Order: sequence, then C-alpha cells, then structure tokens
Amino acid sequence: MAPVHIEHDRLSLEIDPGLGAAATDLSLRGPDGVRYPVWRRTPPGLDASAPEAFTQTACFLLAPWTNRVTAGRFSFRAKEHRLRTNWPDGTAIHGEVKDRPWRLLDRSPVSARLAYDSRDYPGLQGANFPFPFACEARYELDALRVEMSLTLTNVGKEPMPAACGWHPHFMRRLWDDRDQVLVKLGVTGRYPLHRALPTGPARDEDLSRRLRAGTPLADLELDDLFAGLDTEGDASFIEWPASGVRASLWCSREITHAQVYAPRVRRPGVAADPGGPATWFCVEPYTAATDAFNLAARGAPGTGMATLAPDQSLTARWLLRLQAP
Repeated sequence: MAPVHIEHDRLSLEIDPGLGAAATDLSLRGPDGVRYPVWRRTPPGLDASAPEAFTQTACFLLAPWTNRVTAGRFSFRAKEHRLRTNWPDGTAIHGEVKDRPWRLLDRSPVSARLAYDSRDYPGLQGANFPFPFACEARYELDALRVEMSLTLTNVGKEPMPAACGWHPHFMRRLWDDRDQVLVKLGVTGRYPLHRALPTGPARDEDLSRRLRAGTPLADLELDDLFAGLDTEGDASFIEWPASGVRASLWCSREITHAQVYAPRVRRPGVAADPGGPATWFCVEPYTAATDAFNLAARGAPGTGMATLAPDQSLTARWLLRLQAP
C-alpha cells in the first residue's frame, strides 16, 4: 500500500495506510531550505508485517485503548474479557489499530482521511478486542499547523469501553545542534506506577510542578503518566530554543491524560555506561489513563474511560501550532 504524502508551505507529512495509518514523517523546512524531522523519521523500507514495526513509526494511533491493559484482562459491566497479550511484560499494549492496514477514504494535497473496521478481521487471530468497532483518522496541514482527529465508533449491539490517542516521537534537536528541548505541560498530577501500570490516583508532586512551569528534558529519564492535561493558551508546548521553534499543543476536551516517555540509551557492549538520552522523546495525548478499563472497574475516579452505546462515537482532536523563524 503506497504511502500518502501531503504538504503545505514549510510542512510535509507522510502517512502509511498499510501500517495503522501511522505518520512516518513530519518535517519542517528550516531557514536553509532543508526539511528537518519534527517527529523521528521511520526507517526507509520498514516491513509493515515485521513484529512491532509500529514502534519504528514517527507517530502511531492508539485505539480502542491507550498504553497497557494489565495481563490482557479487564472487566466491563461485571463480565471479564481477555485480550491477546503482545508485550514482554505480559500486557496488551497500545491498542488494536496500530499495526493493521487502513483504507484511504480520500485525500487532497494538504489532507488525508483513513478508516479501519475491526469486523474486517474475524476469527481467532482477528481484531484483538471483544467489541466490534470502527475508526476514522484525519490529517490536515495548514501553514505551520498540523491538525489531527481520531474517531472511535461502537458498531456493535452492546455498550463498550473506549479510549484513543496518539504516540508521537518528537526529535530533541531540529536544525541547531545546540537545541536543549524544553517541555511545558499543564498537568495536575502524576500517577504512581509499578511496571508502567497505575497503582493509585494521580497526585501533584515535584515533576508535575516542573512540567507546568516548563523544564528542559536534558538527562531526565521518564516513562510517566500525567492527569488533568490543560492545553489552552500557553499551558502546553514543546520548544527547541536554539532553532527558535515552538510547537504549541492544543487538544480537544476529550484528551485528559498525557504519557511522557524520554528514554536513555546504552552504548553497545558498555554495560556500566548509561549512555546519553535517545535522540527522540514522546509526549502522548490520551483520552484515558493507562489501564483505564481496569481502573474504572475498581471504581477509580477520573480515568477518562468512555462508555459508548451502539452507534455512539468518541472523537478526539489534536493540533500542533508551530512558530518558526
């Protein structure tokens, strides 16, 4: 399935319908005329059928759940459901649509719309979700804006739990190697985690306060979930100071959580050397917390989990507004 390329002025975006409708490149033309990746570029020639190929994309889509489901099990309306686990930690991770082919519905030079229907995948190795659902994703470029929407629809005959979001990989540097990326997020608190799964409600603490004020990522090593995401005005943005670029992060009210993933890397063969930070990091907008289905079943407040009646939809929007010299 051929990639879809859209472009407007200084921005270009490429989408792979054959790999979860993921973005494989988002680039911004710099002052020297060269296009620099804002999101980490997908390796050329990536085999969409390869295990975990989605992890190599620039930004993949999450639905009908976000991040992990404990042991691939959850209870909904007093009935237990099981998912196929697909991660070394024994969880079901990052939803169902991330590594499935999508259909291209329509496109223009600056936009593309794609669709997925879980009913296209029957049988034991079919859709990894016990409720039938459909998704529609839209990408659009406008000057220095990237607008994305993701709609999740219950196409079954019973209510279903639902969540969705995005998993982008932002670059730490643009065209100036002196960039020390700064992240500002209007969050209200951080969840305590054990093995990447929430163990209690989010609470305000030092890292949440640092993110609200704006903090350089520098050598921080993060894989943390935050609640209460505010993106109005200047509440949330990413800044590359030396390049003079800022990306304001605006999300619709359905987006209530954010995962920040800033891993470190090790030099091959040097076990004692923690190495430096990866060249990329993630700020992932979610409509619900990690393991929201299980949290909601235990009565936890503020999980963000939606319950969709038959034919009802959950739609989230995410807008990146870039300012650049």
